[in-house]
Amino acid sequence: MSNAFSTVTLPIRKRQELNKQLALRVIEAAVKRGVTRFCFCPGSRNSPLFSPLMEDSRLEKYFWFEERSAAFFALGKSRAAGAPVAVVTTSGTASAELLPAAMEAYYTGAPLLLLTADRPRRFRGSGAPQAAEHLGLFGIYAPFAQDIADEERCDLEQWDCRAPAHLNVCFEDPVGEFELSSGDRINSDGLDQFLEEAKHPLVVVSALPPESRQAVADFLLKLRAPAILEGVSGLREEKKLQHLRIARTDNLWSGALQMEYPIDGVLRIGGVPTVRLWRDLEDKIGQVLVCSISNVPFSGLSWGEVIAPMHGIGRFFEDYTPVRNFSQQAQKWQEADKIFRQKLLELFEKEPLAEPSLVHQLSKRIPSKALVYLGNSLPIREWDLAACHEDRELSVNASRGLSGIDGQISTFLGQCRSSGENWAILGDLTALYDLAGPWILPQLTDVRANIVIINNGGGQIFGRLYNDPRYCNPHHLNFAPFAKLWELEYAHWTQIPAHFKFDKSCVIEITPDADSSARFWQELKKI
Repeated sequence: MSNAFSTVTLPIRKRQELNKQLALRVIEAAVKRGVTRFCFCPGSRNSPLFSPLMEDSRLEKYFWFEERSAAFFALGKSRAAGAPVAVVTTSGTASAELLPAAMEAYYTGAPLLLLTADRPRRFRGSGAPQAAEHLGLFGIYAPFAQDIADEERCDLEQWDCRAPAHLNVCFEDPVGEFELSSGDRINSDGLDQFLEEAKHPLVVVSALPPESRQAVADFLLKLRAPAILEGVSGLREEKKLQHLRIARTDNLWSGALQMEYPIDGVLRIGGVPTVRLWRDLEDKIGQVLVCSISNVPFSGLSWGEVIAPMHGIGRFFEDYTPVRNFSQQAQKWQEADKIFRQKLLELFEKEPLAEPSLVHQLSKRIPSKALVYLGNSLPIREWDLAACHEDRELSVNASRGLSGIDGQISTFLGQCRSSGENWAILGDLTALYDLAGPWILPQLTDVRANIVIINNGGGQIFGRLYNDPRYCNPHHLNFAPFAKLWELEYAHWTQIPAHFKFDKSCVIEITPDADSSARFWQELKKI
């Protein structure tokens, strides 16, 4: 396994400056072509465009949390103004939501500028979170298309404004990625070789087929390396693995180093992880070995390969005995994480109305053997952090990061089982994004679904990242009318009751205390 790399690591400020200059060129080119109205749908990848847009007094700005409606609004604005209008999205399926409006604009000759932010080109085909194939996304419905990155020129002069144009802009992550020059890529074709070379490996287990879980658990017990067990792995609450589990994932690299366990290798088992660690690996090329063993052929990184066992992960690990174990090296870190988990429980008691504390309490009230569907964004992170560790045979599911917050209610209802409990835990914007989802419920006569909506007044996952409150799409909506529209039972909780019973499908709106949540996140940093 080669560990030879030729890379140039760019400092965060340099990346931010490159992104800023690219964003300025894009906006200036759009303005030069007559675009003065921008419908902005915030996301992490299109954040470099936010400040330049806000600072340009020539421009009209409109904010949307949902891209499909934003695109049709831009279409209407374009018709009313008789001028081109831009709709700005982040990457992934957010961009795909523009297609219906693009089709309408194409056949009516409306000048709609589809401005999509993208991950760097090196991620194409990788299956990494939020990495989709944007090129040619709109086909004939965007006759003019340009893909730009780095210091390339943005040129809209050839757009005749008689049909939509697609401008795809590849931004670097201002906090996590690297600039890669030519060099060898890691060859992940042997787990033996990985375990021989990595002195302090960390295992990350993501989504696993149920039939593979026992074999993976047995392997982890033999390996004895520290392991992050995501909720979707089905192993997070496995009792016999708790002494190996690492629950604390913030400041993970420095935390491990303080515990005399400098992570030099990451072994991924299962689907592409959602934990932030996986994106942080983009800064670790040449420093950290990566080996992925998965049923899906995506590395989830801009580099690295995948071992895809012919007969599945379970069979692979049934026949595999690790060449060594890491019990001695990892013991100090694992013991420290046990202390963290105890202090976390104390923090739940201290701040019972904070959002993570409410998730913790809810996880204890959901009946055994229930299906639990976690909407992307904050709920999936909070579940991994805060859900209780009692093994009650919950079946935990989530969609990959590619889909953002798109179609989460509908996906959940499609997975609901006729026997047993079905619970979805979603954010407020996620629920607003799929208001039509409950349409199908009358056709699911043998299904009872509990749709939990954590209403914190906007996209608070961005609240700790961006200073401008507009980036969170703040609102003062409640979901009682939503429940009434679809004739669902409705409950509003500010704390989780000890007992509750619903006779039919319901909407449960949970409103965390904002001050308590802020205190919680601050106190968590001090643990």
